[in-house]
Amino acid sequence: MKTDLTQERVRELFDYDEESGILDRKFKSGKRKPVGNKPSRNGYGQVKIDKKTYLTHRIIWLWMYGSLPEFIDHINQDKMDNRIENLREVSKSENQHNHGLRRDNSSGFPGVSWHKRSKKYIAQIFLVYQLAKIKFHPTNPTIQQLSPEGILQSKIINNEKGLNFE
Repeated sequence: MKTDLTQERVRELFDYDEESGILDRKFKSGKRKPVGNKPSRNGYGQVKIDKKTYLTHRIIWLWMYGSLPEFIDHINQDKMDNRIENLREVSKSENQHNHGLRRDNSSGFPGVSWHKRSKKYIAQIFLVYQLAKIKFHPTNPTIQQLSPEGILQSKIINNEKGLNFE
């Protein structure tokens, strides 16, 4: 992300507590006030610097490391947990993999859905923009069966459509 903001400027304006993940704005009087601790509509904390709004976790990353990568991931998926140990630099692809279940998920497992036509549960793994493996289960499968390792270890046949109606 392109910005003129520097680590020096951020450290001039803020103090950061690595253990709590709290960012405090410094005042000339010596007082400090926590900032960026109220979630916006998108769930992330925000901080204003020189009349521009920034995401709190991005300012913390800049405060710590002096750079702003394109993508920063909250490892535990809590958008307000800005402890440095919970933040990591990731690629766009990696960032899209760390998310919770979709609202319409009825199986309770990521990548698993009910296939109406076959009347079985279907587990899918996507690798590098392609459907790599797929398997149908007559009943709701166990977590072990649905893990990528479990699917890859079981008898799965790849065909051109990526479907296997065992």
